[in-house]
Amino acid sequence: MTDTIDRLTEAYNCSDCGAVLKYKPGTDALSCAYCGGITKIENTTNTPILELDYHAFLTNVGNENLVKEKVVECKNCGASSCVQGNLKSLNCPNCSTSLIESDVHEERLIRPASLLPFIVNQDDVHKKLSKWVDQLWFKPTDLAKAALDPLALQGVYIPYWTYDTNTVSSYVGERGEYYKVVVKTDNGQRTETKTRWFNASGDVSVFYDDVMIPASGSLNSATLNKLEPWDKDKLTPFNNEYLSGFITEKYMVNLADGFQQAKKIIDHNIRDHVRKDIGGNTQKIRRISTQYNAISFKHILVPVYVSSYRYKNKLYHFYVNGRNGKITGDRPYSTSKILMMIFFILFFLFILLLIAS
Repeated sequence: MTDTIDRLTEAYNCSDCGAVLKYKPGTDALSCAYCGGITKIENTTNTPILELDYHAFLTNVGNENLVKEKVVECKNCGASSCVQGNLKSLNCPNCSTSLIESDVHEERLIRPASLLPFIVNQDDVHKKLSKWVDQLWFKPTDLAKAALDPLALQGVYIPYWTYDTNTVSSYVGERGEYYKVVVKTDNGQRTETKTRWFNASGDVSVFYDDVMIPASGSLNSATLNKLEPWDKDKLTPFNNEYLSGFITEKYMVNLADGFQQAKKIIDHNIRDHVRKDIGGNTQKIRRISTQYNAISFKHILVPVYVSSYRYKNKLYHFYVNGRNGKITGDRPYSTSKILMMIFFILFFLFILLLIAS
């Protein structure tokens, strides 16, 4: 295997004071929190975003697209993150456990082809979270104090795979055509709809572009689906500088397993195309055989703010889409407020019964 020397996450230092520069969301620059220095990020708009050959990569061709990376695994929850420099004051974004510098090791990972940089900054996230928490029903009175701790909020780049493929599907089925018949009854007659079936077979060709599959080991697909949509048309060619100041999660779903998940999405969609090709009023699909040709893929990163906090010894999370500010998460409920609401409802019903009687 070809050795590699570049890294995904490397520290960038201010030319004026030497402090670590961090990417400033919504801009094309790195900023220094100490002296206010600004360093422009090189414009890569015209750089093509390359798709890699899927089968070639699985057979160990394309190792030039591997990079060495410093990875640390959380001892508490097992989430793996790619890290910059040292780990001073760095906590796991999934469970807030302190990460230990001695646990850092190197791995070879597939280099991202592109990413969606953060647009929403942390101040805006805190405002959105505060508003969201205020609108929650039956929340504990002291929830805001626990959930809105600025130290619990971290920006994380979440890994995804995207797949392109040309599909050719041969199918066998039946086409149903509705027709009306008049049926005599004791009270006269009625019209019934029946179906006349015809054999159907054929081929359907469909191209699929950028089928997105989450590769995260800490955020499940259901949670990530709630943060969608992602503006894939705004993907930026990969540049290390956009990662500066943020955590980059290591992909835990491998390339082959990701494609198996993509096939499930594609196969479901192909059934819709087959039904349309069969035509008629209704369809029966007996068999579909699909060939996947010219499969290519990209490793991409999307921005998510993660807030992990504990409330009464239980771990909760808020997640914020770093592009549009969309929020999802789990939260505790106040048992006393729920019981009080039930009491008022029962009391109200009791009063209504008294009035009615």
